[in-house]
Amino acid sequence: MASFFWILLLGISFMVSATMGAPLRRPVDVPFGRNYARTWASDHIKYFNGGSEIQLLLDKYPGTGFQSKGSYLFGHFSMQIKLVPGDSAGTFTAFYLSSQNSEHDEIDFEFLGNRTGQPYILQTNVFTGGQGSREQRIYLWFDPTKSYPCYSVLCNMYQIV
Repeated sequence: MASFFWILLLGISFMVSATMGAPLRRPVDVPFGRNYARTWASDHIKYFNGGSEIQLLLDKYPGTGFQSKGSYLFGHFSMQIKLVPGDSAGTFTAFYLSSQNSEHDEIDFEFLGNRTGQPYILQTNVFTGGQGSREQRIYLWFDPTKSYPCYSVLCNMYQIV
């Protein structure tokens, strides 16, 4: 696989730790701007905890996003995301790793909006050489609107977990 950079595109509100590669058991407070650059709608990003946490706002405008400043060949990447409660149809929340080469390698975490009372669905996909077709849908067994569950991906030379 090629080098990856971490991009987050979304249109909902959630909190995220601004640390990369830190063990999950003990997060390190690092200012968001040290590792990430806003890509659009920077007025939809609110800072907390001395700038080490952010909240992306949802309103009638189409979301906001940011990407990592650094590139990573392999790594363990985590995101804490709290989804929109109730009827969130039409809301698309994602974080993904994407290559910087023309081959388009990508690892996706996509949270599909839903109708009230329906299960929340996490859809994953892996693209290599521009080809996907590895989609998997996971019907979450917990309510991802009640807290900030941690979602992670580990990728190395041998596997993607």
